[in-house]
Amino acid sequence: RTLPLGRLAVAFCGASCCRFAMATVFPADQAIVVGGGLAGMSAANTVLEHNGKVVVLDKSSFCGGNSTKATSGINGAATKTQKMKGIDDSIELFTNDTLKGGAKKPEVVKVLCGNSGA
Repeated sequence: RTLPLGRLAVAFCGASCCRFAMATVFPADQAIVVGGGLAGMSAANTVLEHNGKVVVLDKSSFCGGNSTKATSGINGAATKTQKMKGIDDSIELFTNDTLKGGAKKPEVVKVLCGNSGA
C-alpha cells in the first residue's frame, strides 16, 4: 500500500495483518512504522520512495519478524520477475497448488494468491 504523506502516518505491522492509523498532525513528510518485518520494511520503503523520513520500531534487537522464518522463500505468482524472465505462471496455478497443500479457507487463499505478485 502507498502511505498518504499528507498526514503523519503510523503503520502497525505484524504477522497477521497490517493496519494503518492516520493522525492529522504535522510534519507531513514523516512516519513511524511499528514492526520491522517484511510488511513494516515495505511500508518504510514506500515512505522513503516518496522522499519522506521514517523511523522503524521493532521489539526485537534485529528486524525481520516472522518473515525470517520463510527459509524456503516467499511464494508469489505472476510476478514482475517471472514475466521478465519468461516464466509461465498464473494466479490460478498458485491458488490450486496452495489448496492442494492443505489450505482450509479457499476464500483467504484466493485473496492471498491473487495479490501475491503485486
